[in-house]
Order: sequence, then structure tokens, then C-alpha cells
Amino acid sequence: MHILPIHTKDVKGLTSLFNKQTSSDEFLYQNLNEDAFKLKFMNSNNAYNIYTFVAKSDNQALGFISGVYDKITKKAYITIIIVDEKHRRKGIGSKLLEVLEYTLLKEALEQRKIEIVFFNPLNLSWHIPNTNALHPNAPGIDKLSNAYLFFKEHGYIDFAVQNVYYMEIKNYLYSAETLKVLNKVEQAGFKIDYYDVENDYGLEALLDHLGSLVWKNEVLNHIKQKGKENTLLVPTLDNKVLGFTGPLTLEDSGRGYFAGIGTHADVRGKGIGKALFARLIHGLKDIGASYMTLFTGENNPARRLYEKEGFEIVRTYINLRKVDF
Repeated sequence: MHILPIHTKDVKGLTSLFNKQTSSDEFLYQNLNEDAFKLKFMNSNNAYNIYTFVAKSDNQALGFISGVYDKITKKAYITIIIVDEKHRRKGIGSKLLEVLEYTLLKEALEQRKIEIVFFNPLNLSWHIPNTNALHPNAPGIDKLSNAYLFFKEHGYIDFAVQNVYYMEIKNYLYSAETLKVLNKVEQAGFKIDYYDVENDYGLEALLDHLGSLVWKNEVLNHIKQKGKENTLLVPTLDNKVLGFTGPLTLEDSGRGYFAGIGTHADVRGKGIGKALFARLIHGLKDIGASYMTLFTGENNPARRLYEKEGFEIVRTYINLRKVDF
């Protein structure tokens, strides 16, 4: 058996192996065609390098592993490992992992660690069990998968738990409790509406206060591109922006997009977050979304917001890292 970098001639067989695994209850990824497979596992770009290695014997692919080195953050991630069921428990996965780790660590000299986490810039969509819904990325390793146990056995340590939530929203209506909160927020002088680029102020300062560079980049890019036609929902008081959610976007799958939600610390506890999230769901339903999915940390207080609106946990993912090389 040999471990070799992926070659174009491997794509057909590896795509078939990838799609074969989708019949397993533990492997929920959406099927890929050959072009999509190459995009996910071969096409490096200016932002990141993709490294994919194949285990081969007598010209037959027995499995593969893929990871990413992010050139901007200088961090290394593992994306996926698959070994054909007929060839498991023969040390193939261990050898694939060893080669990928060695390759990634040559890039990640400053960090000297490898993670399996949602910050990986390469995303794979997967099916929500017992539905036709898709979630656009796997935020770690599926807790129910054999891969989770494999990485644990190879020195990877849990450092966070991410729960994925799902709710069908095509018939969503405000509950009596939500209507009370919306009225309370309005009576207190807060207005929730699309961001007014001419009259509202303080958006960038809010985003700095919330401390997420990902949120800041996405929100400001949306405003720059859409201007007055933006779909960013913000709560304001006398035109000062005190929170955000959105932008409201309908994905091809019917999913209502969710980038995040945040409110300024000075106005928390006033029901603004709940009102803002309810407006988001209703707004996404109005533009044709049939469902929403999102994920958040096990200990994130925001989970109570989602659960009160009816979202349910459908899968749990574990974030892993290895630093002892």
C-alpha cells in the first residue's frame, strides 16, 4: 500500500467512494459530482491550500484524507477522512493521518496545532436526518461517527461542543409570548427594521463591540454591495444601531440563511434579542424559506433563544485539536 497525493485520475473512484458512504446513517454529507469533488479536495486558491492524500494498493483507492492550511489565519484543519469499509481496521486511516499531519505542520510552523472545527474555510453540506433539509457545513466531527473515535484514539482532544438546530418555518407564526415581547420592545422606543444607510448610525461600532471579525466582514460587505436594498435587520433607538441579524437570504435548498445575531451589552435583558430573532424567522418565511438550520456552542446562552422559538437539536458535533506533536 502507498500513500500518494491525489491525482486527477483518482477523482472518479474517490467520488464514488465518497457518495457510497452517504448511504450510511453516520455519514450525512450531500453527494458530490466529480467537479464538486475536485473543488472541495483539490482546488487550492489564494486564501488556502488543500492537501488530499490517497491510500492505494494495486492501483485501487482504499481511502483518502483531506485537510486545509488557511494562509490568512495561518491555521491548519482536517476536513475529512474516509476508508472503504472493506479495508478498515488495517491501519490505513492511521497512515493517511500521519502523512496529512506531517504536511500540514510544515505549513503551520507558528501554530504547531491542527484542529477539526467550523473555522475550516472548506465546507461540506450535509442532510438533516429524516428531512429534505441541508446544513451548509459540518462544525466539527459528528459525535455519533466512527471518525470521532478514530481521532480521539490518535491524540485529538475535545475542546468544544456544537449543537446543530433545525426548524421548519414555512408556517411560522408569532406566538402569544413573542407578540408580547415585540410590543414591549416597541413601547420602549426601539424600532426593528432594515438598516437605513442614510439615517442609522453606529453599526460598525456595534460590530466592534460584539467582537466577531467574521460578522463584521460579512455585514459590512453586504451593506457595501446592497446599499439601500440591504436586508440586514437592526434594532435602533433614535437611529442608533444596537444589534443585528441577517441579512435575510434564501438559499437554493429552501434554507433561510443565518449569519448570526447580536445585541449591544447595554440593552440586553430587554427582549430585543428575542424580538429580533422572531422578526428574522418571519422575514425569511416571507421570502420563501421553508426551514432554518443553525449551530451554536453547548454553553452559549443564545441556545435558549433558539429553543424557545421551537428549534430542536438534530446533531451534535465535537471540536477537536491536537497540539502534542
